[in-house]
Amino acid sequence: MRSTQLALFTLASGRSGTSYLADFFTKNITHCYSTHEPYFTFGNPTLFGQPIAWNTQHNDGALLPVLERKCRFIASRKEPFYFESNHAFLKTFNRHAGTLLNNPGFIHLVRDPLRVAKSEYVRERMIRQLRVPFADYTDDTGERLFRWALTGQEEVFRHYPPSLTRLQFYALQWLEIEHRAMQLIQDHHWQDRVFFIDVDVDLKREAVLKDMIRFFDLPHQPTFKMNLRRNQTPFIGPTLVTQQDKQEFQAIARNLPERYKTLLQNQPYRDCSWFTEVNRLMTS
Repeated sequence: MRSTQLALFTLASGRSGTSYLADFFTKNITHCYSTHEPYFTFGNPTLFGQPIAWNTQHNDGALLPVLERKCRFIASRKEPFYFESNHAFLKTFNRHAGTLLNNPGFIHLVRDPLRVAKSEYVRERMIRQLRVPFADYTDDTGERLFRWALTGQEEVFRHYPPSLTRLQFYALQWLEIEHRAMQLIQDHHWQDRVFFIDVDVDLKREAVLKDMIRFFDLPHQPTFKMNLRRNQTPFIGPTLVTQQDKQEFQAIARNLPERYKTLLQNQPYRDCSWFTEVNRLMTS
């Protein structure tokens, strides 16, 4: 066993397999404290809502106590491994992970950006139709914001008018999240601490998950349980990307800042199963 606890987090957008991976860890990885989005765990902040806005606004006076509380919770676990499959991580923790996390590891989950954007849009629409309580919160400026999303004030959104469709918003959010993921890895030279998964083709492959286990040297059950939870949106079938969705994506791709275009041209994205189609939409 490691002498220093290994804290594993997902680098991911929402709707990218975090629930599935959390269930895999819970059922198959031993000597590990595993959680998804810890809504009901005292002392372990979920990081959704106000912390997202505080991170965007660089309000560290409010944000840091929340992140430090999470770090204390992680350190208090007796298990040698901690795993949290939570898409709030890059929305909230990206600027301070290098100083607050002692021995981190990361599982980088990347799903087709158009499917992510469509799925996030559909999930938000369902939440609003069902009038789910506390779906919105009020930030320090008095603006009401959706609890599980970025604020719309992040760098990538500043290049666009406020008339974005919600699908376009989520496509840009995906790009911002991936930019943060790569910046976090590169700034701290953590390339050897990251295991990458192309969600659309590899997340449910047992061989890939075994490679992940070997990469982090995780203790595990002798036989894997692969009948795992899929966090499907109720009453909605598979995510379908329409021609209208593609046209909306193309409209924002024309004005995409160069560094985001360059991001997608490099590894690991250029080897993803969806790269050819997304690149065609961005360059046509």
